[in-house]
Amino acid sequence: MRRILVPTDFSDQARNAFEVAVVIARQTGAAIKLLHVVEMPYSYSFSVTGDLVGGNGMEQVYMMKLLENTKYRMAELERTVEHAGVEVVQEVDADNVIRKIRRVISDDKVDLVVMGSKGASGMDEFLIGSNTEKVVRTAECPVLTVKGPISNFKIRNIVLPSDFKREIGTAVEKFKYFQQMFGAKLHLVYINTPGAFESSTILRTRMQEAAERYGLQNYTSNVYNDVIEENGILNFAEEVGADLVMMATHGRTGLAHLLSGSIAEDLVNHSNIPVLTFHLK
Repeated sequence: MRRILVPTDFSDQARNAFEVAVVIARQTGAAIKLLHVVEMPYSYSFSVTGDLVGGNGMEQVYMMKLLENTKYRMAELERTVEHAGVEVVQEVDADNVIRKIRRVISDDKVDLVVMGSKGASGMDEFLIGSNTEKVVRTAECPVLTVKGPISNFKIRNIVLPSDFKREIGTAVEKFKYFQQMFGAKLHLVYINTPGAFESSTILRTRMQEAAERYGLQNYTSNVYNDVIEENGILNFAEEVGADLVMMATHGRTGLAHLLSGSIAEDLVNHSNIPVLTFHLK
């Protein structure tokens, strides 16, 4: 864990994410990049001298004033969050938000994105989702989403929902890394729904075999009954007093995403506790 990216829109949720990122950075020695992207309906870029290129004269003046104000707000955010001993750098750019975040992840070799989530619901969720949801769907590194304020960020209990079949092996080393980093107990859970019902005995055997195959430690095995997977995960997490939900996402886009959806992205929108997601390659 060397580089943590915190995209910010200066909302309360983004500030909460920055505070959590600082705690993780102190534990791991990582540096933090605070990123704000100004998304405009014009095409802008920066020259090698740092001058703004694109748009007419009035548009450039407006954009420069907006960027100056943004840099002031970035500095104010950094001042109001105590981060002594943690390296924090700032970046402000004019670009598409999702495209810029993906570029920074790749160029800076980011190990973790920590984002605030306002959530999305109803027609907004169906049509466009949230920016956080889109990052979860496409990011090549783990993404930790934070919604409410966390006064004392400590992870003692992690819920790991899965079907515990072959594909969990793709992300299991990352699961183990974060469990060990937080020193937390891992609660493996299969959400048994009417549409995907399986015998509890078979499920517990599958979980036990997966735990032994991948060398999991300090864990419990659980089968939880509910009508749909998302509700089951949230209800189980509440029952065990979870501080974090950790799961993999397929990162489907376009029609495949519309048809199949993603439980991980639903959780990002609706969970009040932090959600850590991993993109399955």
